[in-house]
Amino acid sequence: MDQSFQKSLRLTHKGEIESLFSSGRRVKSHPFIIIYNTLPKKKNTPFKLLISVPKRNFKKAVDRNFLKRRIREVVRKNKELLSGKVDGMFHIAILYSFNTRLEYEEIETYLLAALKKIQ
Repeated sequence: MDQSFQKSLRLTHKGEIESLFSSGRRVKSHPFIIIYNTLPKKKNTPFKLLISVPKRNFKKAVDRNFLKRRIREVVRKNKELLSGKVDGMFHIAILYSFNTRLEYEEIETYLLAALKKIQ
């Protein structure tokens, strides 16, 4: 499987984000809150992803971007977990709800456990 993370995999449309937060299902798995919605498949993209790290917990943009980069890397390496399981397409929002920075290995184990819950 392709190991890149294309722009087409990012959830950027405002209407799609609003519908995800209003009608999506939530899964809480420390330190993540995952909001997801299953839609009929439109294109070749198996999922669209939104990553959020709150400014309230991390004042410096450097810290927020660091965590987003790490979360994106975990998803990029494990794309096959989210693709091909469902006939439709996922819209996923990953919210980091912890107030300290975790190491990459910890983020990977917690995030993979959370993503397995939505299957």
